[in-house]
Amino acid sequence: MKKTRVVATTIFVFLMLSVLAAPAHAGESYFYSGTSSFTAEFYLIGGQYSLYLYAKRPVTGYVSPESKSCIFGGNLQRLSPTHDAMSLGSGITISTIVPHKIGPTPLAMPAGLYRLFIAPLTTCDWHFSLESTNQNTAGVAPVQMYKITKASANLSATASVSDQVQFFAEYRTDHDAKAPASGELQIMYGGKVTQTFPLQVGINEVTKATVFYAGVQWDQSDTKYLGKNTARFVVKIGSQEFTSTGEFTLTQ
Repeated sequence: MKKTRVVATTIFVFLMLSVLAAPAHAGESYFYSGTSSFTAEFYLIGGQYSLYLYAKRPVTGYVSPESKSCIFGGNLQRLSPTHDAMSLGSGITISTIVPHKIGPTPLAMPAGLYRLFIAPLTTCDWHFSLESTNQNTAGVAPVQMYKITKASANLSATASVSDQVQFFAEYRTDHDAKAPASGELQIMYGGKVTQTFPLQVGINEVTKATVFYAGVQWDQSDTKYLGKNTARFVVKIGSQEFTSTGEFTLTQ
């Protein structure tokens, strides 16, 4: 892996994240909005959360059918370690100025991988938010990987030696207190650390979640690491230390 290319990837990441340079409040925050169907997956560290949903008729002109009546449907699914779902609305028709609202609702939610699903039939304007509360202790979510191109950044479990990627994990501070955060990324192959990189700390401008992240660029000399690898974050949040991992496959 070439460190010069790692720097180039990090510059790209700055376009998606605002960097935290000083101790700050850090919590899990997931904000999504739209006017039609949508899906997004994210990890929750687990604990106490506040959920809010708002759906209303869009303002698209008096002749638009959606301005007179729109449909909303969706749910919040837990995908692992077990599967279940919470309905956010099942084909609800909104034909008045009164919106469809849920919350803010306090929820106790276990750690795991979740999916927000907004149904294809949806024609309403909608806004969804899920935020951790100050009742929670510090923690870090499992490591995930984005595959980076000039036009997009997509979650992936595989990457080729010619790909640029970004490893990241959401984190939160103890009871939402201000605290410094730092750490390193360790790339592991066959149970051994093959490379390390310093982690950046920032805020995802889309979801508003606080994250650790690092960009990596492989080259052809890394073909000896083809197959299963592990990305491990070793981090410090305030005075507490945490380890978080995620597996990925490196291909030719």
